[in-house]
Amino acid sequence: MKWIYDLSLNELKNEIAALGLRDFISDQVFQWIYQKNVQNIKLWSNISKYNRELFLKQYSTLLNRLIDKIEDKLGTKKFLIELEDKNRIESVLIKEKNHYTFCISSQVGCALNCAFCATGKMGFIRNLSSGEILSQILILQKEIYDYNGKINIVFMGMGEPLLNYKNLKKALSIITSEKGIDFSPKNITVSTAGILNYIKQIEKDFPNIKISLSLNAPDNQIREQLMPVSKKENINNILDYFRNYKRKYKITFEYVLIKGINDSIQDAKKISQLLRRILCKINLIPYNENTNIEFKTPSKKNIEAFKEYLCLKGYTVVLRWSKGKDIKSACGQLATQIKEN
Repeated sequence: MKWIYDLSLNELKNEIAALGLRDFISDQVFQWIYQKNVQNIKLWSNISKYNRELFLKQYSTLLNRLIDKIEDKLGTKKFLIELEDKNRIESVLIKEKNHYTFCISSQVGCALNCAFCATGKMGFIRNLSSGEILSQILILQKEIYDYNGKINIVFMGMGEPLLNYKNLKKALSIITSEKGIDFSPKNITVSTAGILNYIKQIEKDFPNIKISLSLNAPDNQIREQLMPVSKKENINNILDYFRNYKRKYKITFEYVLIKGINDSIQDAKKISQLLRRILCKINLIPYNENTNIEFKTPSKKNIEAFKEYLCLKGYTVVLRWSKGKDIKSACGQLATQIKEN
């Protein structure tokens, strides 16, 4: 029995045609599973009983299993989701002032082993399928089923999205399709540690989706220590691409401030030079401490001084105190298989 969420609309159309059914039924199925978020085939009222019984034999429409859900006092919720093979991932629902944000995972674990990130300590287990990506969004939508306002989707959960590009692309096609979940591309952000070839590819395939780059260092030497991917993907090459490629939106640079590592005024001066002539905004994220990692959060004085310097140089800077720290759902804290000291 096939899991229906792993099928694109065209793949479903081909399978339905092979069953001898009319083409428009695939559109009806997509409407039920993605727009109405109804998994019970028996409730698909505009599809004949015969066809529903046929689908029951052919397809599984169950979402991945929700194992646990915890919430902090500000309304941030972390979801522990079990996959078919018993691996587990985490997704986060963030309640903002005027909207919600879905933080979505793309891999089980991560191969990049960034020094400050708990997910990297899990190691890489496997990529998520497109259906496993989509299932997270549908689970989080059920949590706010009566909400009709703005929702942002950010691929900033577990894993490096661009190293799972085939399945990410397939999922994004359904997320942004009018016949799928129908999210506006401008409300979707893909965060990356910097895989240049795939940054170029996603900007070609989805020109209205936003890119966020995890910068985290004032030069490639320090970045190599924090983010080993920099040994293969030199930050200067990535920044040259951002500097010379015209796009419709600002690039967001995520900069995790770590005490004594990258939080000095001298570091801020280097950042100011490094990002010159790039249309961008900078998100400063004070490091979220983890019992398994020795890094510390800088003092508020240092954080404010760092921000002020960049603002005086004309940059748009947002100081982002991550939500969900007390439930370990903040930036860099997602991990399902790390034992506490």
